[in-house]
Amino acid sequence: MKQYHQLETPKIYAVVKLEVLDDDGNLSDGALVNAASSIQIIIADPTGNIVQALDDMDNLATGKYSYSGYTIPTDAVTGKYDYEIRAKDGTKTVTANGTFEVVEEIV
Repeated sequence: MKQYHQLETPKIYAVVKLEVLDDDGNLSDGALVNAASSIQIIIADPTGNIVQALDDMDNLATGKYSYSGYTIPTDAVTGKYDYEIRAKDGTKTVTANGTFEVVEEIV
């Protein structure tokens, strides 16, 4: 799990691909595509408090996104932070989850 110190800004990445169903019914990843409506992230601290409400991710290239809009406060709770990425395509929403760890600031 990636670690960040208090006062650092995590860089979180996401990739969006088409799902492809072949003639035999096998599901696999297809080509990189941009999210049709939006792609956003929400971050929660170890106590379950939302520290970053839904915020848009930056589009780096077709199907590739990053987020660096949350700087960890100096008094942030240390431990495992959970995030959820939500890609929307009209009424369909696809989610992906991840984690990172916050440790004390190096003084």
